[in-house]
Amino acid sequence: MKKVKNSTDIHQKQGQELSKKLYRSTTEHAKRLDDARSCARTIGDLFTPSLQIHRRKFCEYCERLIFSDPALYGKKGEELLWRKGYYDVVSTAKKLKKKEYTQDNICNLEAHINSGIGFYHHLIAKLQSEFNLNLKHVIDFALEDNSANGDCRTECLEWANLSVHQCLIYLGDLSRYKLEIFPKSEPTLAFRYYLQAISFKADHGMPHNQMGTLAMNQNKYLDAVYHYMRCLACTVSFEGTINNLHSLFDKNSKYLEQLPLEQNSDCISQTDKNDHLKRFIARFLLLIDIWYFNKKVSKVYSLCHQTYKDLEECLSYLKTSNESCESPTETESVETDSGTSSDQLTNDMIFKVIVICLLCISKLQKLNPHQVSTAVAFTLAIYSQLVQHVTNHIQESVLNYPLPEVEVKLEHTNGIVKDLLKKNKRKRSSSKLRRRKVLAVESESDASEGEDDTNSEISSDDSFVSDSENILADSSDEEADVKKSEESAIEDNSNERNSCDNEDKIDVIKKIKRMDVNDMLEIITEESSLQSVKVINDWLMQDTEILKSCGMSTRSLLRQITNMLNLININIKNPKLTGIKLNINSVIRSEEKIPLPEDIVLKEVDILAKAHKNIDWDYLHKHGMNVKEESVTRIIKFMAFGKFLTNIEETGISFDEQQNVFVCRCEENDESKPSNAVVDDLELQDAESGSVITDKFDDKESENKGQLMKMKHMGQLWLASEVRALENRVKGKASLSPYLILDADALIKYTFMVKHFVHSRKFIVLIPSAVVSALDDLKREQSEARDAIRWLESQFHRGNRFFRAQRPQERASIPFIKYPKKKDKEMSIYIQIIECCYFLAEQQKGAANLITLLIGNQNVLSNGENKEFSYVGLAQSAGVSIESITQFYGKWKKSYKTRR
Repeated sequence: MKKVKNSTDIHQKQGQELSKKLYRSTTEHAKRLDDARSCARTIGDLFTPSLQIHRRKFCEYCERLIFSDPALYGKKGEELLWRKGYYDVVSTAKKLKKKEYTQDNICNLEAHINSGIGFYHHLIAKLQSEFNLNLKHVIDFALEDNSANGDCRTECLEWANLSVHQCLIYLGDLSRYKLEIFPKSEPTLAFRYYLQAISFKADHGMPHNQMGTLAMNQNKYLDAVYHYMRCLACTVSFEGTINNLHSLFDKNSKYLEQLPLEQNSDCISQTDKNDHLKRFIARFLLLIDIWYFNKKVSKVYSLCHQTYKDLEECLSYLKTSNESCESPTETESVETDSGTSSDQLTNDMIFKVIVICLLCISKLQKLNPHQVSTAVAFTLAIYSQLVQHVTNHIQESVLNYPLPEVEVKLEHTNGIVKDLLKKNKRKRSSSKLRRRKVLAVESESDASEGEDDTNSEISSDDSFVSDSENILADSSDEEADVKKSEESAIEDNSNERNSCDNEDKIDVIKKIKRMDVNDMLEIITEESSLQSVKVINDWLMQDTEILKSCGMSTRSLLRQITNMLNLININIKNPKLTGIKLNINSVIRSEEKIPLPEDIVLKEVDILAKAHKNIDWDYLHKHGMNVKEESVTRIIKFMAFGKFLTNIEETGISFDEQQNVFVCRCEENDESKPSNAVVDDLELQDAESGSVITDKFDDKESENKGQLMKMKHMGQLWLASEVRALENRVKGKASLSPYLILDADALIKYTFMVKHFVHSRKFIVLIPSAVVSALDDLKREQSEARDAIRWLESQFHRGNRFFRAQRPQERASIPFIKYPKKKDKEMSIYIQIIECCYFLAEQQKGAANLITLLIGNQNVLSNGENKEFSYVGLAQSAGVSIESITQFYGKWKKSYKTRR
């Protein structure tokens, strides 16, 4: 009995035979196209009528092959279509181009590229129709109505989705080829297709690689590095990206070497803001190169410090979103690359810097945990600057916001204002009294100061001290005595700064009370930098060890965060708030599920996976949000971050429900505690706000090697950075110490040399307390001592991290040294000076030639009249160099001229 064949099997077999025939025909056509292309001698030979007809038939065969058996021939048909139908033509035309494309060449290539764009649009539409793909919220040319009428097997659906993704990349590539024909045109269309590909398949890195190639010459390589690192971080990356990144870092290193040397700080000149940006990006990318590829570089701490200072300068030029024409609401706003490089730092560039840092940390955590601490510390330092910048700008915007002049009584302000006013009333009155005394002292000393400056070889003090070095400070106490001023300088600086800051806070809070909630929301919405701040907040929320470490040693950062949270904590439930259709209570309950533009851009980024775990990526498609609603949602997420901090005991942050404010515990106690000398040396001062950013972390490492190491002590890191930077600055034929300690004779007799050291900003000049006491004793006998006291007082008022006084705890007895029982006054002073030097030397054990004691009296070096005790021997025992100030000054000037 004959077997009856199933009709389905017969059709399937016939389909397979047809597919085989189509494949053979397609490969034959591909060979003919290859032959014709290899014979071409000019670009015109690629576009003969017969060859174009042949190419069109080949594309039709490929399309038929793809849809005849997607599971078997879909991928092969795709690759043949792209390679032989479109890519090879463009690449051959590039090789055949002589100098420039002729008009005919341009017309032919443009027509070829446009036909390819049209074909792939058609192909995506057919894939959507054949396989019932829902692309409505993925691409901006999706079909409105499509029904399944083709092969819907699982493997075919998977291929169809990947095919759509690949077609979007091809569309981006074709649009990119157009830019080579029309170099002055914008890359917007190419980015549009690549971004759609990323939105569709965020775990595939190929579109990022293509965007990196497209952004090669934008923003000094920053954009390209960002996209290449995003590609490598994807689950499915592109093999060639690692070589692209290596090549880019090599170019950046050469570019950094070619940058002109920074102008000497002795010169009074304004560096162009574009130069600051160039240096910041070049140094930042060098840092990332070192960390990402695990390179061993000895000067990495110095590089961290230089990069940090460059960013500080660039942030001073940063514009708001309105001024820089950036939209904080578009999904692509943090991804879109402009056709030309910006001449100053933008919020988009800050976002990329933050993401690059996090991608670098993510890789280090997996491969090299020993370098994680440095990268994390640097990232938090940037975060600290960014938080302070946002806080300052919001305060400035609020204070400058125009309002009708209406007197606000204290009773109408909230409780926190009353507390602040009561708390600071006495401080403000005393500070005013001290300011009057300072003005009186300075007016008395005008004449003598003028004479001193005329005789010296440098100009007045003000011309050498930049605005960024000036901080709000008050004199020590009601007495004009310099000795007491020195002993309480740090405490008074902090008190005065806090007093002024609190006055600003009061003014801001009073102003916010008078402002309309819609106006306040507008100010917050304009702060595009909040997107970058939120990204780091998300990272910190999933790494509580870092937050605990900050809580134990970095109170200033937590205070900055608290201030920022309180500024943006507006009443979003206010019925007067207009333009908001969201259910605020619902958003508060489900804020973890709602994505913001910055979340969508960073979808599938591994280091933020926990933060994005509960997000409903279709939320915006279902509900949608306007600019104001995005801003309100971001505020809610920031408040959730603040509440999260309150749950970590080490942070010391709590939330006052009655006053509706976040409070950082021990805020005042921290100021009264004796500060660590190593940390205080490296406080990074923000001059505009008077805030002090002290990035310090616990130096204990985790015993478990598999876990993330705890942060190193940031103060020690920045001290090492400062020392290395200063060593590098004074490096020449002579080896010069970065720390200079002065005695009383050096200050009195060689004031102009001391001023030159300070104004050069190449040394940290320190005045011991014993020297201040000696000057105080000599002021009645010598007018030069009084002049020195006045100058010291004016410098300590200004605040200068290159010139400071000894702190109370900066003193240590020298071991294994027998002090003489009978000590005269001069001997006692020099012993105290050398004990101060010894303390500083002990903080950086292993650092050679760290401190030099500069002496103004040559007799001290020869031991003078004292034959029983050797000052030079005592200094050498303490590991301190002792030298005549005149000899040191001559050596420094000689090495300086040699370098120039």
